[in-house]
Amino acid sequence: MNHFFLQLVADKKIKRQIKLLQTIYDAHYPISLEEISNDLDTTTRTLSRDLKDLDEILPEKDTFQLVKTSGYVISREHDVDNLILHVSEQSPLFKIIYSIYDEIFLTIDEWADELFLSPSTLYRYLNHLKKILKEYELELTLTPVSIVGSEQNIRFFYFYYLYNTDDVHPEYKPNPKQFAIFEEAYNHFMEHTTIQAHIHHRSLLYWITVFNKRVAQGHYIKIDQQLIDIQKQAPSYVYIHKLAKILLPDVPLSDIPEDEIAYMDLLLLDNYIYHEGLRNPDDYPLDSHISNLIHTFLDDAFKKMSLQYENEAINEIFGFYLRNLYLISKVTPVFQKNYYEINKYIKSRHPKSYTSWLNILSESPLVKEFNLIFLEDIAVNLTMFSYYAVYKHDLPELNIYFAFDGKVAYLNYVEILIDNFVNNNLQVTMIANKRITKEMVKELGIDIVIHNYKDDDEDLGCLTYRTARVPNNHDWDMISELVYGAN
Repeated sequence: MNHFFLQLVADKKIKRQIKLLQTIYDAHYPISLEEISNDLDTTTRTLSRDLKDLDEILPEKDTFQLVKTSGYVISREHDVDNLILHVSEQSPLFKIIYSIYDEIFLTIDEWADELFLSPSTLYRYLNHLKKILKEYELELTLTPVSIVGSEQNIRFFYFYYLYNTDDVHPEYKPNPKQFAIFEEAYNHFMEHTTIQAHIHHRSLLYWITVFNKRVAQGHYIKIDQQLIDIQKQAPSYVYIHKLAKILLPDVPLSDIPEDEIAYMDLLLLDNYIYHEGLRNPDDYPLDSHISNLIHTFLDDAFKKMSLQYENEAINEIFGFYLRNLYLISKVTPVFQKNYYEINKYIKSRHPKSYTSWLNILSESPLVKEFNLIFLEDIAVNLTMFSYYAVYKHDLPELNIYFAFDGKVAYLNYVEILIDNFVNNNLQVTMIANKRITKEMVKELGIDIVIHNYKDDDEDLGCLTYRTARVPNNHDWDMISELVYGAN
């Protein structure tokens, strides 16, 4: 269960019960309350009460099986996400946010009646939501209850919210219409441009969902004209005009403002999959002062960290990332944010490289010139790009597909983890810009699909395994069993 989802739960008891559910389910063996007590830093007595409460809350009886003298297990017949959904529904913030997203605005008293809560208890939950919204430069009004702020930040928050809760709350997952919009836009882009479309398909699906919703509600973006003028010079911009009608099928092309066209193009910058030869950053005209800042920063950083990359195309990944970061930050700095799990994992796994990048970044003029606010997140991305640059090598042909999703540099980083993890005699690849289908599995002769997101819409007809958003040690052990079992 991801950090953002747990933030929204708010209530400590409900949060603990969700962690208890997940811990038992993930154990894959009868786990004792003593073990769980150590992991969750709570008493076995409290956990026993939680188990009794969960038995009453959950719709399926006998969810927990007590193995004599050993501990508790949850049968694999149960979908743990559905179990967590029932527990999390005790927290009112999910319903409140969904309602605001649908522009259903209620007063405090109306929400208290709707949720069967006292106004004082409701205020406690809403104060918690205020703290979360502050991270996205947004505010919560109470007359009626609504989320307010710039349209850029509101869209980003709803994207982040839907994207991080979709595994448990399926109501606002992309629907078949949005899948079709993405496929049509992607195919048009591939057929009519010379630009390689290395993009995160799931991320863009959620952006399409939020984008269409907000425009249909009459909410439009306002972007600085100077930024629009810069983006007009990008090779992709001329094609975005043609894609606008595909991406917004219910809006006449003449009614789509220039700001929204530029916004569509800028969104691509947050959804690139960075690979060698994707594009030379100097192909995109920028103010010479900004270009010089990027080159100087990277030259200085590489010298201080003794990094030497012989492959110039790999060097360009760093420059292209910083160039895109500069532009997308002009839309809103919250685009600099990473996922909590990725930050935590990279900081603990590569502390020296991360600390070096953070120190160099903190002292750089880029902070002021680029309006960099989330320095730790950016340092994590630069750390992952460094790992990718050091360990990247040519991949063999494909047989096992890792259908992974993640933000910015994470896909580069996990690609190398996968390369180093598997045996040399295995044929492995990672894919993020396409949805895995049964037809694709059959056509390419794929034996195993490993993914870090939930997609139950189609039986792929092969072995599958779903990891956590950031695969943990248990996930790698399970993948080992699958891979070597298949052999």
